[in-house]
Amino acid sequence: MKRQNRIAFFNILSTLLLRGISIFTAPLFSRLLGTNNYGVSDICNTWVSVFAIVFTLQTQGTLVNARVEYPEDLQRKYQSSAMSMSVMLYALCAGLMLLFLPTVSAALKLDKILIVLMLVQAFGTFCVNFLHQKFVYEFKAGRNMVLSLGVTLLTLVLSLIFVLRLPKEINYLGRVGAVTATYALIGIPACVYILAKGRTFVSKQFWKFCIVLAIPSVFYNLSDLLLGVGDKLMLQQMLGEAQVGQYSLALKLGGVMFTIFAALNNTWCPFFFEEMKLGQREKMMAKSRNFLELYTVLSVGFILLATEVYHLYADRSFWGSTMLIPLFVTNYYLNFLCTFPVNYEYYHKKTKVVAAVTIFSSLVNLGLNYVLIQKLGMAGAALATMSSHCLQLGIHYVYNRYILGRLDYPFAIRVWGKYALAYFAMVAFVYLSGEAWLIRWAIGAAIGVWELLRIRKRKVLI
Repeated sequence: MKRQNRIAFFNILSTLLLRGISIFTAPLFSRLLGTNNYGVSDICNTWVSVFAIVFTLQTQGTLVNARVEYPEDLQRKYQSSAMSMSVMLYALCAGLMLLFLPTVSAALKLDKILIVLMLVQAFGTFCVNFLHQKFVYEFKAGRNMVLSLGVTLLTLVLSLIFVLRLPKEINYLGRVGAVTATYALIGIPACVYILAKGRTFVSKQFWKFCIVLAIPSVFYNLSDLLLGVGDKLMLQQMLGEAQVGQYSLALKLGGVMFTIFAALNNTWCPFFFEEMKLGQREKMMAKSRNFLELYTVLSVGFILLATEVYHLYADRSFWGSTMLIPLFVTNYYLNFLCTFPVNYEYYHKKTKVVAAVTIFSSLVNLGLNYVLIQKLGMAGAALATMSSHCLQLGIHYVYNRYILGRLDYPFAIRVWGKYALAYFAMVAFVYLSGEAWLIRWAIGAAIGVWELLRIRKRKVLI
């Protein structure tokens, strides 16, 4: 029990640091950059995520499957072989982009220097995430903590130095350059470390196993990314960077809940795969119910406090997006509910199904964005994404409940439905309560105390 809690604590804290640095520093940098330049830097981060997914095949996503498939003595060899494949593919794709740099710059509406920085940052980001996932699935939570703390502190220090030394008109270059330098300085040594430990670079066996799982996952991850950031890209094209800046900062605060989800999921997911493999269904379901309860409570508490927190978090010029935050949190909550059927599909190696559902949902999202942004502006983008996540959850549930798992599928509606109903009831209450902040904060405090007592009683977080 103590080991489980220690792993949970360090995994949660390391993920919060690694994914949450941009959230924690957003109030500072949004004020330093302003709405337009903040929008530019956020668009760069979006394209970095795209490059990191497409150009590397996201081979770190296969590490959990490799732990199920291969014995312990082959794990390092598999990791270095998967990393080698990603390095070769990335070099090819990045080289082609640099060859057609003027065309790429014009298409993305970004300076050439930004494209170069984004390519370096994307590779470093992939390497850091690869090492992070390696440590997660090897239960090396302490090492993950050191990695995350290094990324967080170096990003913050370099960003402040670079942004403050550049003229205000182009200080977005300081922010993008600082993040690029951080991921290059940490990511490239991480890549060398993984290659040196495994010393297996080209392996027909490993590459075949990796590609079969990774290619569908690329479409899944890219489509899932588009579900989350397609709205920003379309807002940039249709309304401009200033609107993207307002929308992005509210999304950034709402992203606290995605960061918490990622942290909790990094704790729950390894145990899910391990206990499914060992046939320990009751232990797996107990952790799953704890996960459902904890994340629902945290999401409810967050939306109850979000309005007032955002007004402290953001400069007044960003307040036009305040009431979008409950919608953003709802998107993350729906994504959280999807993790149960999606991980069940991953366990059964149904990555093609995961990819197909996500691609379809993303295409629906793009169509809804085009229609709703014209009619409702920023609110239309948020509603389009929420509708697409609802569709995604529905399709995954039907497939798992009636085709893949049938009666054996562990996450029937009776398991998670009551939590979803409670969450959506509180979303409705937030919009109906208006300015009654004292009532919302009192309810949030009461729910928080109740959950702390529940955790104390069961003696585990998840």
